[in-house]
Amino acid sequence: MGGAGAAGKPGTRCELCGGAAAVHCAADSAFLCLRCDAKVHGANFLASRHLRRRLGAGSAAGSGSSASSASSSSCVSTADSAESTAAAAAPSAARKRRARAEAVLEGWAGRMGFAAGPARRRAAAAAGALRALGRGVAAARVPLRVAMAAALWAEITSALSAAACKGGEAALLRRLEAVAHVPARLVLTVASWMARAASRHRAPPAEADDEEGWAECS
Repeated sequence: MGGAGAAGKPGTRCELCGGAAAVHCAADSAFLCLRCDAKVHGANFLASRHLRRRLGAGSAAGSGSSASSASSSSCVSTADSAESTAAAAAPSAARKRRARAEAVLEGWAGRMGFAAGPARRRAAAAAGALRALGRGVAAARVPLRVAMAAALWAEITSALSAAACKGGEAALLRRLEAVAHVPARLVLTVASWMARAASRHRAPPAEADDEEGWAECS
């Protein structure tokens, strides 16, 4: 690995993965990125006690008196590295649920016969309508699958022309019933209720959706 006294110049590379280095560990005489730092210094208790210095925060770790006078802000712990890596790598649980809902809705629209572009747009619009009504849907105890099917149906019918509605609405509704496994009459009833609720008020978006029901959607 690299020299213990190296200060770390712009463009210094991580000695494990070759990425941009973020810290220098004097004990290991190595420059590391945050991800590799978390792996190396999270391996055991002794390794986690190594003092590392963020590059650009001060003088080199082996530069004599400057090493002992370095400010605490220039040092990084294993926990710092792990938290930074986790924050960059993982989206929030709420975002994951929203992405999953849109994927399910897009799948339903595709199986109903819509092309990829229209299916994606209508799924996104339906997911947005669900978020806007979030707390109201939960308070009315509408099952998630039913609410999703109704929201998708509302978006589909709002996008159809009058001519298309006359000839194809019934067929589309039967397809939605088949792919979502929700009775057509229930889809229409809940879609109508959701339209009235949306016109009465705009509910605050619900970030913490009920986990129950997501697994049943396919």
